[in-house]
Amino acid sequence: MDIQWYPGHMAKSRRQIAEKLKLINVAVIAVDARAPKSTLSDDLLTLLSGKACVIVLNKSDLADERQTKLWTDYYGKKFGNAVSFNAMRDPKGALLSAVNRAAAPVIERYAQKGVKKTVRVLVAGVPNAGKSAIINRLAGRRSAKEGDKPGVTRGLQWVKLSDNLELLDSPGLLWPKIESQEAAAKIAAIGSLKREILDETALALALIDMLRDAKPGALAARYGAAEEGAAHEVLEAVCRKRGFLLRQGEADLDRGARILLDEFRGGRLGRITLERFEDDER
Repeated sequence: MDIQWYPGHMAKSRRQIAEKLKLINVAVIAVDARAPKSTLSDDLLTLLSGKACVIVLNKSDLADERQTKLWTDYYGKKFGNAVSFNAMRDPKGALLSAVNRAAAPVIERYAQKGVKKTVRVLVAGVPNAGKSAIINRLAGRRSAKEGDKPGVTRGLQWVKLSDNLELLDSPGLLWPKIESQEAAAKIAAIGSLKREILDETALALALIDMLRDAKPGALAARYGAAEEGAAHEVLEAVCRKRGFLLRQGEADLDRGARILLDEFRGGRLGRITLERFEDDER
């Protein structure tokens, strides 16, 4: 399948973030724990070069626990600070401590000059990574608009946590050049791209192959359908098991694709990480 992105509003978002960088001391980068490599943008890391970073593997409740720990440990060593997080339920203490650790050198530098520094933290990441939910968890209140689909945050929003800590929410950002259609498919499968620009049936077929590799047996356990054979045969079997049939008795593949994508994204197939740490060529 061929996935394309980077509409005009995304280029605008990148410019807006770039304009605010001189105010930013720390960057919290939200990645999706189900695809922790593909959702960490090299373009964003280049944009934030020189800033202290905290990598947040968000939506950890939907990902394989062991894989999340491996990726969190790896990013912690690489960037200095990384935490796994479920912005809907986890206490904010571990994440807030990571932000404070990342900000400590900045605070100390200003303290030596006799200045009490207000630390400004950019929260950034791909669309639908849960940036606004992270901010709301840290703030302990609904300060940033959030939703379960990409494109909810339209502009930059400042949220004050305390007298010396402010967060900047930002729109989801994808990089302009697609290096890998495999990575693009993972980003699409977890829900970081708008449905309107996708061929959902083709995406569901790609997801079937990813699931058979990432968690063998998950499709059979959920749908009672054999996983062997071509992806379209598996999707057809899922449709027949669920009764998704057209008038002529043919499998309604479009409906089956939508259900498969929705149930994967909602965690109904289990806790699944599409990118195994052991398989990655870091």
